[in-house]
Amino acid sequence: MESIPFTHSPTNKKNCVSTIDLTSYHRIAPLPISGSTEDAKARIRSTLSKFDHVEIKEDKSHYVHAVFTSKWLKFMDDLELYIDESKHLLHIKSGSRLGFYDFKVNRKRVEHFKDLFNK
Repeated sequence: MESIPFTHSPTNKKNCVSTIDLTSYHRIAPLPISGSTEDAKARIRSTLSKFDHVEIKEDKSHYVHAVFTSKWLKFMDDLELYIDESKHLLHIKSGSRLGFYDFKVNRKRVEHFKDLFNK
């Protein structure tokens, strides 16, 4: 099994959240998943299709990279998803490409993703 393909959020910036971070501001819980990797990938694609202004840039066996573009200013945020088959978890990282603070946009996006994924 490959390792999680994304890094920790920069500790000096408050524009990113992830399941691998340890600081309280950046930390989010991984999403428990059941079923096969293929089932999880189908649910990821289905969930992402419910968002506006998102494009899947990379779709590998256990990894999906999507880019969200803000409607007005065209800021780009990266959402990375990694399926950990052995632990039955979906690891997530969402971060802004620019700036130091995102007004919790990435946290809200991940929470919304989790809600939609679980429906």
